[in-house]
Amino acid sequence: MDVSRREALSLSGTVLAGASLATGAQALGRPAAAGKWWMDEPIRMALVLFDQTRPPLDTDAYIDWLSDLGANAVYVPTGGIAAFYPTKVPFHFKATGLPAGRDLVGEIVRKAHARGIRVISRFEWSFHQDPRVMTAHPDWLQRTAKGEMPPVNGAYLTCVNGGYVREQALKIMGEVIARYPIDGAFFNGVFQRQNNGPCHCDNCQRLFRAKYNRGIPDEADEEYLAFINASMAEATDHLTRFLREKRPDDGFNLLYGRDADSRNDETHSAPVASANAYWLYQASETVNRLRATEPDKMSFNNDAVFLDGYWRYVHRAAPDGEIRAYQNMANGAGPFLFVNGPIEQFDGNGLRGARPAFQFHKAHEELYVRQENAARVLLLDDVGAGKHASIGRRGEAAVAGNGGFGYRDTPGVGLPGDTSNSAMRGFFRLLTELHIPFALSSRLDWIDSDPGRYDLVVCPKGVPAQLDKYLRAGGRVLAASAVKPELELPPVVKLWKRQETLSSYWRVRDPKLLPSVSDAELLLNYSDFLELEPRGPAALTYVPSTITIPMEKVGEGMADTAKPGLHLADYGKGRLAYLPWDVGDLYYRVSAVNHAALIGDLVDHLLPRGRQIRTNAHPMVQITVQQQRHAARTLVHLVNLSGCSQVAYHPAIPMSGIQLNVAGTFRTARLVSQGRPLQVRQAGGYASVTVPSLDTYDVVAFT
Repeated sequence: MDVSRREALSLSGTVLAGASLATGAQALGRPAAAGKWWMDEPIRMALVLFDQTRPPLDTDAYIDWLSDLGANAVYVPTGGIAAFYPTKVPFHFKATGLPAGRDLVGEIVRKAHARGIRVISRFEWSFHQDPRVMTAHPDWLQRTAKGEMPPVNGAYLTCVNGGYVREQALKIMGEVIARYPIDGAFFNGVFQRQNNGPCHCDNCQRLFRAKYNRGIPDEADEEYLAFINASMAEATDHLTRFLREKRPDDGFNLLYGRDADSRNDETHSAPVASANAYWLYQASETVNRLRATEPDKMSFNNDAVFLDGYWRYVHRAAPDGEIRAYQNMANGAGPFLFVNGPIEQFDGNGLRGARPAFQFHKAHEELYVRQENAARVLLLDDVGAGKHASIGRRGEAAVAGNGGFGYRDTPGVGLPGDTSNSAMRGFFRLLTELHIPFALSSRLDWIDSDPGRYDLVVCPKGVPAQLDKYLRAGGRVLAASAVKPELELPPVVKLWKRQETLSSYWRVRDPKLLPSVSDAELLLNYSDFLELEPRGPAALTYVPSTITIPMEKVGEGMADTAKPGLHLADYGKGRLAYLPWDVGDLYYRVSAVNHAALIGDLVDHLLPRGRQIRTNAHPMVQITVQQQRHAARTLVHLVNLSGCSQVAYHPAIPMSGIQLNVAGTFRTARLVSQGRPLQVRQAGGYASVTVPSLDTYDVVAFT
């Protein structure tokens, strides 16, 4: 027996066994559900993406596997590329490993519901396996510029503008909804794979020519990318409208499209065969963004256990999966495990990493319902960063990965957009390491509806004009980058490009304002720089490029200027601190300690009532603050990331004696893992407790 199978069966307990789903929710004392179970029940999701040649024919063992893990919801591969039920839809390819007469989906739905496990049907529309479709329905498939329809691993690429996505998919989903009482639906995107270049099918050629008055290019250009992205969005809307019409009830969770009830994302680890950026806080970023921006939706952020999509049976380290799940939980979502293949996994790390988080969540379910980000700082999201056309690029796996860091000044290295949001991510990590809780969002409608919601807005890349009103009314803004803020500022003298600033520095001029960098006279600069006309003495001033070789001449000719590296000024009733250079991008790539100290000092200068959290915790302890209004409870989550070393994950180093000072008035505090009360000391507007020990994750519940 495989080790992962042995471990799976050694787990104890079932989820809501013998109870109805509604009864289980009510027993936890949660708010009365209005049908939206994904918001009002604590969800632990799993996805076992079946191999079509060997699906889990022992459905009892499959349900036991889910229940023993602690999952109470599951994505079930249902149809599209392969049907795992006896479909009656013509040209709906049946999974090759499905015995005649077996209804795998029906068995799983019935048995899962009997064990209190929700079922989401998963569909995939990007491939078709039946070769007969080439003659019966050639309009379903993509064509090359030569009119060919070459297969990819024995399957054929479908086109988002063809009859398969626009018609056949509706028949399949309609059949499934009519047959099974599923709790929701997810289709793995409606995207146009481009393994064979831009599609030249009749539909694409007709639609593209009507829009651009020319033929489809042999290589994707900007107009083609715009065209195919618009086609994908239109096809997605088409499918989601159909699902809404078929299942209009509140209890049906739609997980894809602009009209979705929830969002599905994936968290990956260090890449092997591509140069996408590796990102320690990927799970936190994903969940924080969605829960802060669309609080009426749930984030289902799955931990893809494989090291790389090209090696799906080899798993990332167990501690990697553990902290990703805890990051989900600390930001308002639940744990989510995604594995490929049979339940008897080839690698035990996936299950081993998920188990602690699933069990903690299961033991303390009441904490994981209706969490809302209670941070008093807003990190303004760059909504355009990292976004590019959702079509594959030929040869994208040809470049070996390097973790995604460093400057890509050489064309052709890396993938488009892989580090284009580095400024935001630099600030994400800065604020996290400084233990400054924050919400990540691009929404600014609160300026009119709830102007006191945030004490500080941090803008990593430009400042939108809406924040002018916020500042004038008394708000505080910390902005950075050479993207000129849409605010009233001194005139621009020059935009310096990063290459012009090689070997340059910032001179620290005001140690009183910047006490944490008082022992450093110079700070690193290698960044685009927007030079503004000076307005009196600046706390940072520019030191132009200096001699670096030969070493005996280092520093010769070093010159000071009055060019400001910080514009600090009152703005109406508010206060603005603007660093006209890319400190966020630099911190993402270099992590200079004095850049972190600089930001910490500016945050302290700008926050009118001080920081929300004061603590002696190590910078690698991630701290978030969530609130549960229905329970009048504030939750402080602690995730110990000390086991991370570049792209390696090891067990966290246990820590002790963590002092937490939380802004507000609280009577009680409880360390959740130990079920024990903590002594609360109230002074100076803060409630103070000491966490005696922290392994990988814990929660302090304040009331």
